[in-house]
Amino acid sequence: MAVAAAIAVGLMASLTLSGGPAMASAGYRAYAEKLVGNLPTGAKARPDLEAYIAELTNHYRRSQKRAPLEIAKTATIAARAQAVDMLKGDFVGHQSASGYRFGQRVAAFVGETEAASENAARDRLPGEADRRKAARLFQQWVDSTGHRRNMLSNDLAEISVGVIQSGNHIYAVQIFWKKRATEGGLSAFRSW
Repeated sequence: MAVAAAIAVGLMASLTLSGGPAMASAGYRAYAEKLVGNLPTGAKARPDLEAYIAELTNHYRRSQKRAPLEIAKTATIAARAQAVDMLKGDFVGHQSASGYRFGQRVAAFVGETEAASENAARDRLPGEADRRKAARLFQQWVDSTGHRRNMLSNDLAEISVGVIQSGNHIYAVQIFWKKRATEGGLSAFRSW
């Protein structure tokens, strides 16, 4: 399929995080904030497409009899930073160009989670970087078993989306998570 060949879609990263945030989380947070604050020449964040992709996700969840996710800004910087890394490094994936793994990246912005997952993709086909292109990129996730599983998981409650545009190309990342339940400030799932 020509569209599938032209749009590289990242492999699904899905994992359950346990324990506290990784030691590298603080380092990643600083790295991500710097990366997003100093975008490559000609690149820009697209909050309009981020909101649109989040809306598409919840519309798709409702169509599949799933509750909508809470759209949160909590991990937007992390999602945008991964999109920038993918743009700069010409890749699609779930480890930052500087070596931070997904678990470290999400912990830096979200903290402790019961579950977290991520979808990453890019669309470098000709045409305007608009809602139509974002919808085409989103459809690639729907058509992929692993990405679709992330979007429809009942184990996740929130979503942040990052979209970076460079020319007519867009790089998009969805981060999904469910916060770890706590009791009196302590993790309800902690084992002693």
